[in-house]
Amino acid sequence: MRYLLPYFFLFLIITDAHAQTACTGGLGDPIVHISFGSGAGIGSPLGAGITNLKYIKDECPSDGYYSIVNSCTGCWGNTWHSIRSDHTGDPNGYFMVINASYDPSDFYVQTVDGLCESTTYQFAAWVMNIVSYGGELPSNITFSIEKTDGTVLQSTQTGDIATVYPAKWNQYAFYFTTPPGISSVVIRMKNNAPGGIGNDLALDDITFRTAGPSIGVHIDNFNTDTATVCPQDPGSLQLRADVESCYANTVYQWQLSMDSGLSWTNIPGATGLSYSRSPTTAGFYLYRMTVAQSTANLGILSCRIASDPVAVVVNRIPEPAVTISLLPAITCEGAPAVFTAKPVDGGTLPAYQWELNGSPVGPNSDSYTTVSLADGDNVQCRMTSNAACVIAAEAISNPIAARVIPHVNASVRILASATTICSDSGVLFVAIPSNGGNHPQYHWMVNGLDAGSDIAAYSSSTLKDGDLIDCRMTGSLVCSDPVLSDNPVKMTVYPLPSIVLTPDTIIEAGHTVHLTPIISGVIDHFTWSPVTGLDDPLSPDPVALPAVNTTYQLDVVSDKGCTASAREVVGVFYYLAMPNAFSPNGDGVNDLFRVPPSVPLHFLHMSVYNRWGLRVFTGTAAGDGWDGRWNDHLQPPGTYIWEVQYRDLATGKTVVKKGTVVLIR
Repeated sequence: MRYLLPYFFLFLIITDAHAQTACTGGLGDPIVHISFGSGAGIGSPLGAGITNLKYIKDECPSDGYYSIVNSCTGCWGNTWHSIRSDHTGDPNGYFMVINASYDPSDFYVQTVDGLCESTTYQFAAWVMNIVSYGGELPSNITFSIEKTDGTVLQSTQTGDIATVYPAKWNQYAFYFTTPPGISSVVIRMKNNAPGGIGNDLALDDITFRTAGPSIGVHIDNFNTDTATVCPQDPGSLQLRADVESCYANTVYQWQLSMDSGLSWTNIPGATGLSYSRSPTTAGFYLYRMTVAQSTANLGILSCRIASDPVAVVVNRIPEPAVTISLLPAITCEGAPAVFTAKPVDGGTLPAYQWELNGSPVGPNSDSYTTVSLADGDNVQCRMTSNAACVIAAEAISNPIAARVIPHVNASVRILASATTICSDSGVLFVAIPSNGGNHPQYHWMVNGLDAGSDIAAYSSSTLKDGDLIDCRMTGSLVCSDPVLSDNPVKMTVYPLPSIVLTPDTIIEAGHTVHLTPIISGVIDHFTWSPVTGLDDPLSPDPVALPAVNTTYQLDVVSDKGCTASAREVVGVFYYLAMPNAFSPNGDGVNDLFRVPPSVPLHFLHMSVYNRWGLRVFTGTAAGDGWDGRWNDHLQPPGTYIWEVQYRDLATGKTVVKKGTVVLIR
């Protein structure tokens, strides 16, 4: 943790009744600064002999124990305050948390060596009563400074430290003077109240500092503790100190720090109440006054006091510069050209003057835009810096010679595979560029709306009559502007004729059907196919007498050359009529019992049974027939039962037929 100015400071000033007026207005650097360190988790125990309490690695120690922590929360049923940082507010800063022993005892003892005799010192420590509500014993502490033999040089008590909410750190401090011949003392902190219920406290930032006269340091002609100057400023700065007159003999020494106060060095010869500082190079300089009662003591940290520092900031001498850039680097004729200035050491509000071919142009701004550049025009910028300590305020930028290119005279034409089509036709459009560069971009449009991708060809089969196809091309050459085609294509799209035929029909073999299409549109000619079974193939509505299932197609052509077609299926069905007798005697007449070949059907299966149900024949091919034998044995004359399965060619359904046949011999 760091030693910071307290937000609450309670002095217990102790003086000897026979001593001269207290000399405690100023303090030296800390001789002892016990901050307990910082880190994550719980800290390490104190060194041997410092406390009579026992160490425990716990945020909430028990009676007679202590710990080194950076927080303690929720302890003992929240009867302690929750503390989440040390007294400086550092969440990682350690402090000592103490749960007092049952009997009053010393909870902190430390020896301080290297003191100066007959010198006044300040002892201080930050303490918090961590009990969170009244009714418990308050903390009560005696601070004492003793000789190493136990003789008390000075002591004081805090009295009862009240319980407050929210928790509050208090700094307790008092002063004492070392007797002649004494250079070591013992710091002792004693807990006067018994432990048990209450008397619990936190301790932080114990300091031991030399005390002496108050010292005020200032810089002539500056109202603050910081003087900001330039290296070229003439003359010296006068630093002066006002030192309280309370030492019998006072010696002075001015000191300088160039590392922000981490270390200090004596300024040779600067031993008076004033110091004349000569000009220096740029940098940050801290100055302070140290005071002691003798020259010997002045060189001992524990025997001197020091003032608060004053600062001298010496700015460096700025070196103004400015560079300009142009976007785009190559400008198309008439397009905006934007120049931008980038200043160095321009100060808070630099001034700009742009120049075109040596003449002033543009605003007082870090950018300049123009649309009237010509190829070869020269642009520069003059910047005037307002930075502190500047000597040569004006800087001239790099010149930029403008490269201005005229716009490309590009064009595009559309080549269409057709401009007059029937509505079922597709058209291919191809863009023919001129001065488009190697990789022009294309944007196809139909009636002004987006269509097609970024390629040179576009095709469509959904165009309508009057649609307008256009193409916008952006060339890949520098300064190519988008151009529309020279010849947008207006489409003429003719409607298709339409044909409505009656639904598919099934007729009995030997019967006719009248084909009566309904045709719309102006028809130039038509064609029926096939012509088999039609009474007049040249008629638009012929009569059909097909022998088998037949699909008739009508094709028409309009007066604009657009075509349409339609089909009608005429199914033909036959009744199956089987012979009722046959005589397999080898004379070539009625020797087989079979399905007559004149009946067009899709034969599946035929079986023949005798009167006892024995199957004497099975056939699966259309030409199969029974010759009156079973297992190569002639069967006796008589009546037999037959069954035929076939698929009707008109309906597509499977049909089973049965009957009887007489075998004659």
